Amino acid sequence: MRSSILTKFFVGYFTFAILGFLLISYWSTNLIYNNLLKEDANKLYRYAEVVSDNISSATDTSFQDIDNPDKYFSDFNDVLDCNLLILDAENKLIYSTDTTTSVDDADSNIIIKDFNPEEYAKNHYKISNFYNIYKTDTLSVVDEILKDNTVSGYVVAHMPTWIIKKNSYDVTYIFYITYAIILALSLIVFFNFMWFVYIPLKQIRLAAMEYAKGNFEYDGLKINNDDEIGEMASSLKYMSKQLSNSREYQKTFISNISHDFRSPLTSIKGYLEAMMDGTIPPEDHKKYLSIVLSEANRLEKLTSGLRELNHWSSTGPELFFEEFDMENVIASTVETFQGSCEKKHIDLIIQFPSKHYNVYADKGKIEQVIYNLLDNAIKFSNPSSKIVLRLYNKGDKQYCSVKDFGIGIPQGSIDKIWQRFYKTDLSRGRDKTGSGIGLSIVKEIIRAHNETIDVISTEGVGTEFVFSLKKVKK
Repeated sequence: MRSSILTKFFVGYFTFAILGFLLISYWSTNLIYNNLLKEDANKLYRYAEVVSDNISSATDTSFQDIDNPDKYFSDFNDVLDCNLLILDAENKLIYSTDTTTSVDDADSNIIIKDFNPEEYAKNHYKISNFYNIYKTDTLSVVDEILKDNTVSGYVVAHMPTWIIKKNSYDVTYIFYITYAIILALSLIVFFNFMWFVYIPLKQIRLAAMEYAKGNFEYDGLKINNDDEIGEMASSLKYMSKQLSNSREYQKTFISNISHDFRSPLTSIKGYLEAMMDGTIPPEDHKKYLSIVLSEANRLEKLTSGLRELNHWSSTGPELFFEEFDMENVIASTVETFQGSCEKKHIDLIIQFPSKHYNVYADKGKIEQVIYNLLDNAIKFSNPSSKIVLRLYNKGDKQYCSVKDFGIGIPQGSIDKIWQRFYKTDLSRGRDKTGSGIGLSIVKEIIRAHNETIDVISTEGVGTEFVFSLKKVKK
């Protein structure tokens, strides 16, 4: 069974509330009670010490010498809310401030046989009913009455434990009120979670499900938060846009590849049928067979390029790095285009830097890059124009620029030229034999070298491609 994040948050919140309540109920209550117990025991002990000193100085030989003993105890009893017992050396009860245990001095016969002062030696206090004198537990503190360094009796101060418990409950009650306020204020966190996390996440989930169904026009994702949730929503919108573009690209890709395969196949089929049915006389067969061979070569080139790109998509092009001179590579590549340039009366200008450096790259793949860029530049240059191929150094890189003064690339198509089989509307009239994968191959090769290639183009003015390679220092 799926558990929502809101349910988990509720469980965590109530778990926190219950554990906090149990903590206050048990740990805090016991801690406060024990602290109050020790504090009251210390007060009683100091009280018992004062009383024992007063009695010791007020008597000569017998407790019967004390005149009006209440004057020694009443103030203490009112302040501390406690009771006082006085025992002689034989544990006989002499005096009590508690009316339930006090007796006249003349007929006092109460002797606490089990009383043992040593039980109070360690902590000075004990919780008990004081040897069955009281019905409930009391806090008892004992101090000796000394006369000439001899124990002549004991002062026993008592406080009912229910008084201590009542005081601890009063303090704990404040804790409960404070805890309830904290729980109420913590609901702000809950509502913030609901508004800023749960509801946006729910929208993101619904949007993702719609996008998964192919509904890229879904507009229910309306999150403008300036935080990680907002970034996630923006990323999801961007992903849907890219997926929509990808679907359009897929349609265009299929259309383009179908066209590029269909054109040469139609030519091959048409010429072969014409030769077979006699439309083309035998003496012209050689001429048209050369055309068929040219179209077959075009198909082979197209198929090889596709196979190569598909292989690179998963593994990347296999590179063999070496140190070489870019000037030599450019010079040898340019020679292959001399005929094409002369045919269109294009002036091919080469500019090399004054300071020479080698580069470290795959020589064969870089030759392919320069070849493809020059091939495109010549195709889309205007007749009687020029192409500038420039090599220059900057920092630890060497840059190669191929600039033409041709038809240019429309602004909306610059990001798409690297896609396989993509051709702008302007280029379709110029490129009758191209496969539309040349720039894709260029991009893959440069990216495999961990380098960059940029394009600057203005429609009707021209285009410049610039790529970088790692320079080898002398």
